Amino acid sequence: MKKGYEKTYDWVIKLLQTCDFAESAKRLNLNMSAENEIIIYFLGKKYIVSKNGVELVEEKIAWSYKTESYDYNLKSVLAYYVLSEANVEPQNDFCMLSHFSGGIFNEGRNEDWSKNSLAKVYGNDYNKFRNTAERLGMLFEGEKSICQYVWKYLLLPKIPIKIIYYEGDDEYPSKLQILYDKTAIQFYKFEPLAVLNMCFAEGLAAAGESPPPPLPCQCNR
Repeated sequence: MKKGYEKTYDWVIKLLQTCDFAESAKRLNLNMSAENEIIIYFLGKKYIVSKNGVELVEEKIAWSYKTESYDYNLKSVLAYYVLSEANVEPQNDFCMLSHFSGGIFNEGRNEDWSKNSLAKVYGNDYNKFRNTAERLGMLFEGEKSICQYVWKYLLLPKIPIKIIYYEGDDEYPSKLQILYDKTAIQFYKFEPLAVLNMCFAEGLAAAGESPPPPLPCQCNR
């Protein structure tokens, strides 16, 4: 019997059959690799979305999925982005994920989940986070206040996010906070947006666990 995340992915593939790929690519600032094939980048990985589904085709930054469900969930939310009918530009006005839930979503529970996942990798090591952020192409915006470092990242072409690293002390542990442009909810319903958030948090943690590529040899030949 198929699991829930497999059924969701199968449903997404059915929806892709009637997608106008050329129109979606133009509206969402995505490139096409061929007719009915759209390229999407996610955390250093290159995917192709087509009528046949979503396929990983290249890894500029190698990191590993932790579970089978992660792979299915990520592919589903990437396809949902292509299927989105939204036609808006980012406002550069950011908020927490719970802002979109209308009070139903328990932000504390979700924040604990993502924070614990990221804390296992980065802990109090801001330099490790900074090195990973730079590898992924994030842009450092500066210190919001003492020991609060703000980074900006284009998660998907029209969904910018901000990541705030709060450096801990003897009383409070370090943590990461992920903020979304307020237009994100126009591209996703809340549930798939929450899944996208979890995929990003898990992927960011996994990227931090993967070693950087070796430097080119500088020895004389």
